[in-house]
Amino acid sequence: MPATYAFIIIAVAILAFGAYLGFVAVVSLGIRHEESLFRERRRLAEEESIMLGRPVPYRGFMDTAPGLVSHGARALTGLRVRRDRSADPLGVPEYERQH
Repeated sequence: MPATYAFIIIAVAILAFGAYLGFVAVVSLGIRHEESLFRERRRLAEEESIMLGRPVPYRGFMDTAPGLVSHGARALTGLRVRRDRSADPLGVPEYERQH
């Protein structure tokens, strides 16, 4: 009997550790993906500003997640990007955590 309990405890611990690693992996991949898109969009806005000779508005993060991994990361961390409807549509979005 004691060996059975030990086996169950070990199995539950391995399952919990696997779930934790999955959570960390999805969030890490999602953050990395959004950061690369963020840098690329900023670089393109800077290049367009140089080409046009005037500043081009840069919006930062997108309201909706750009992909499934980013969506999963936002959902798991509770991050939601929203814009104030009364503000300028090219304004900087507000960041808030969902509870």
